[in-house]
Amino acid sequence: MKEFVHAKMEDELRLCELAQSVGLSTAHFSQMFRKSTGETPYQFVLRVRVERAKEMLRSAETRVLDVAIACGFKTQQHFARIFRQICGVSPMEYRYRYLR
Repeated sequence: MKEFVHAKMEDELRLCELAQSVGLSTAHFSQMFRKSTGETPYQFVLRVRVERAKEMLRSAETRVLDVAIACGFKTQQHFARIFRQICGVSPMEYRYRYLR
């Protein structure tokens, strides 16, 4: 599943696509995924996207907007909100702390 999400990182990932990638119905996939990982497929996708964003933010040359788009977020604001929820700091704060 992680490879599939990484391959489609920039795309809008739908639950039905994730379920189809492993040959399960949407309902069964959601139930089994949560049971085995402790998180919803949506939470997993966001976490993987933020992990990738953190890697990209370690480069001072990459604009935050470009990181957001490359990681599948439609807007920089949505990216910043999700990043802060997961990491506790904004993308710019993360970059500053990492590059210090």
